[in-house]
Amino acid sequence: MTNSVNNFGISAYDLATLDKIPVIKRLMSINGDGLALDIGIGTGYTTHAVFGGRPTACVDLHAPNLDYYRRRVSGGNPDNALCVIAPASALPFKAKGAHFVLCSEVLEHLEDDDAAVSEIARVLAADGRAVITVPYTGIGFTGFLELFGIRTVHDFPGPEHHVRSGYDEHSLEELLARHGLEIEHSAYYLRLFTKLAVDLVSLTHLVYQRVVHRRRAWTWSDAAEVESGAAFKLFRLLFPVLRIFSRLDWMLSRFRGFGLVVGVRKRVSQST
Repeated sequence: MTNSVNNFGISAYDLATLDKIPVIKRLMSINGDGLALDIGIGTGYTTHAVFGGRPTACVDLHAPNLDYYRRRVSGGNPDNALCVIAPASALPFKAKGAHFVLCSEVLEHLEDDDAAVSEIARVLAADGRAVITVPYTGIGFTGFLELFGIRTVHDFPGPEHHVRSGYDEHSLEELLARHGLEIEHSAYYLRLFTKLAVDLVSLTHLVYQRVVHRRRAWTWSDAAEVESGAAFKLFRLLFPVLRIFSRLDWMLSRFRGFGLVVGVRKRVSQST
């Protein structure tokens, strides 16, 4: 597969996604062969960027998200994408069958995050690596819209609803440890300038969805409906300015961000 912005449209212009992908790739440390598994793919842009042409199983609860991904990989050939509709708490894969597991911005959506982590531990190979990303609560709030009491898509029933605001290092480590997983490395993304830009875009998109489509909840595939419209064309023109502004985060690399990324392995006693 080729990493084509044109193939993935709106998600290739998502600042939060662009910010987390290099961190995920660094912590995933993909070496050798083996099946990759992405749980909760959204549009699949992150899946594509991290795993490329590696055999990858893509899981999502929302069929239109998987359809969007199929249309955009390998020249639109759906045979090159293994896509499965399944909950994160009941993965239809054999034990220890996945060498690389990605679970990005998923756990905060789940009523039973314990069951989902249990499934990650079950399907992860003994020598495999999982990378999990979550909103970070250690700063005291997870975003500026939340700070000002502005309700977003995450506050309303639907696929994007957040059951919890996120995790800090301790709560995530404790959740993983209950299922025999340990954090080897952790990192942050979505620092101040990127988060300011992301929240500005989110607020604009929130107004657009409510005024134009009269909806408070939507999915990535719904958001992609704007890709051929004037609003997205205008956003693409403004995007370089937002991108430059977000890159001011290089000054804050020693500080935590609004997103937490962890590289996870099975404990030795669990691997044997």
